[in-house]
Amino acid sequence: MIWEQAKADAQETEMAIARLIHQDRVANIDQHESGSLFSCDETRHQWTGITYVTLAPGSDVEGIVKDMQGRLGEVLRTSTDFTVTSYRDMFDDYTVEAQARASAEAYLFGADDDKVISIESWSVCFTLPEGVYPGGKF
Repeated sequence: MIWEQAKADAQETEMAIARLIHQDRVANIDQHESGSLFSCDETRHQWTGITYVTLAPGSDVEGIVKDMQGRLGEVLRTSTDFTVTSYRDMFDDYTVEAQARASAEAYLFGADDDKVISIESWSVCFTLPEGVYPGGKF
């Protein structure tokens, strides 16, 4: 897989996860166009990015995140390909992580603050073409 396809797939899944939120609860979706590369091993990398969903006033962030978790099977093949776990982060916010069983692909979402949900992604691993420096924005 080439990095452009890995990025496109991860961003597409970020948006699919964002669309799990009922439309009347969404004020704005901001998908960052660029991300970074992380090392998978000595020869491979993965693209990582983020999307922010600003919620309509009065929205119950934790309730929405829990609903998203319950509906995650509509987006990911959770029963066979992804393991889904939830936990409370250091700010006591409910957070959901979906980790692929057979690759480094992963998605993490939860409250960024009391009106924003962040959706982070890590693509499958890939090998960069010869001569491409992995630093900077991708």
